[in-house]
Amino acid sequence: MRRADRLLELTGYLQEGGVITAATLAARLEVSVRTIYRDIAALQAQGYPVDGEAGSGYLLRAPVRLAPLAFSHDQLEALALGLAYVEQVGDAALRLAARDARAKIDMTWSGDDPRRRLAARPIRAVQRPERRAPAWTEKLRRAVRERRIVEFAYIAASGAVSRRAVRPLAMSAFSDGWLLVAWCEMRRAHRLFRLDRISALIVGERQFTDEADKSLSAWLATDGRVGPAA
Repeated sequence: MRRADRLLELTGYLQEGGVITAATLAARLEVSVRTIYRDIAALQAQGYPVDGEAGSGYLLRAPVRLAPLAFSHDQLEALALGLAYVEQVGDAALRLAARDARAKIDMTWSGDDPRRRLAARPIRAVQRPERRAPAWTEKLRRAVRERRIVEFAYIAASGAVSRRAVRPLAMSAFSDGWLLVAWCEMRRAHRLFRLDRISALIVGERQFTDEADKSLSAWLATDGRVGPAA
């Protein structure tokens, strides 16, 4: 992440209100605490009203107006709806990221008044709790990014239980929950797995490389006609 982007992210977290520690900011931005100290000093040097010091936490004592995002109102509503949906169905890390992103969009609509920010959300999303991502979904997302083989127990629609080792390729959220697109080593084919039927997930150390017939592109070439796991 470029430093300019990180400073913007940092300002957004400070806008949430209350005292926030350097350790918390470092965890959210995935940088060292020392980097946060330097970034806070940079914001203060630029005139941002940040109070606090190392070891005690930081507080933004006055609102800061961020530059408007270059989106039309329809585009902002589309983004807000998508983020609202992520807040409903995502794992803990995705929900936090969506809330932070929505806060920035709120500021482009309504400026510094927090009461107006809530009123400026005419489009919302609601999802039933049982359709939300399982707690371990963050680990599975990381396995997709890092291209790591995962193993899990899977309950098929028939009730049969099997142990699978798969190449996780992509994930999809839909009205009834979440799906994993994967290359199944047991079936030697692409399969779709419902996350609510997965248990005992283990992310292995073994990584996989691109193989044309086992890739996401190969699955997309079928127009997604591959059915659920059997």
